[in-house]
Amino acid sequence: MKALLRPTLSTTLVISFTLILIFLGLFAEVFESETPEVDLAQIYANPIPVNELQHLKVFKMTNKQGTFVLENTHPNYNLEGPWQMTEPQSLKVKGNVIPKILESLNVVRVRNFHRLEPINITSFSLDNPNLTLQFTNEKNKNIEIKLGLINPIDNSAYLSLNSQNQIFQIDPLEMALETYDISQLVESRVLALNAESLLALEIYPSSGQETKLLKKDQTWFDQNGNELNQQKVIKFFERLEDLKSFSILSSLTSEQQKVMETSLATPDFTMKLITAQGVRSYFITEIKNGLPGISVGKNQFLALTTDDKKSFVLLESDQLKIFALKTSELK
Repeated sequence: MKALLRPTLSTTLVISFTLILIFLGLFAEVFESETPEVDLAQIYANPIPVNELQHLKVFKMTNKQGTFVLENTHPNYNLEGPWQMTEPQSLKVKGNVIPKILESLNVVRVRNFHRLEPINITSFSLDNPNLTLQFTNEKNKNIEIKLGLINPIDNSAYLSLNSQNQIFQIDPLEMALETYDISQLVESRVLALNAESLLALEIYPSSGQETKLLKKDQTWFDQNGNELNQQKVIKFFERLEDLKSFSILSSLTSEQQKVMETSLATPDFTMKLITAQGVRSYFITEIKNGLPGISVGKNQFLALTTDDKKSFVLLESDQLKIFALKTSELK
């Protein structure tokens, strides 16, 4: 009888294991911390800090078509600008471009997440992105967005931000910015001139008779301190803003580039627009004998360029007279 009541080794092990499980269960019940509720809406919320992009100084976009640099000429960096393209050409940006880009970024919808690690960066083409957007806001904070692989099978795209340590699988952007070219960004007008932001305007003709307009307490003066007719000054700025190009030249041959550089070595006019943001310089000269290998429909035209002299905006020759301003005309 005693032998029958004596537990076997296997029975002992089962009982011991059961007791251990009961103990661990009680321990977990007592000491486990409360699991916080997961807010799925927050997890899948738009990761792009659009609220930090409402007052921008500079916007830079790189896609298959090249790199485009836009500067905001508004004194308070309001989104409506006006915006001036500085690279690759000096042209005024269409008024609705930047607000539309922000609208597109404001409705990004996240589908999934992936770790920001080398294998994923390569797999989702974020090491060689289709699109890179770089924003500099009024506080000089830089926000960079990269758009990598666009998957046509499930109609999704992969996005990274310099402020985040993960990759976001998203719906494609409403604006196909990865295909945008210069014609979709700019107007035919050359200058984004904001009279409110201007502190001074200087024109240096090759004759050496320079013209300077200086603003003090919202009133314009000439270089001798004489007050100018404010309405005439504003009208002059409007005439500058109305300057339109009929062609844009870039990727010139070495021979064409040489002709342009020779012509602009001593430009007919140098114009400087001075704001609190800095100085923008323009060089304007008349090309009287055309360019080899290029038919622009005119033997004589104006070429306008900036400091780098890598690309050129062409204007009608009769627009040269606008730069031959004398301050006596503004009194």
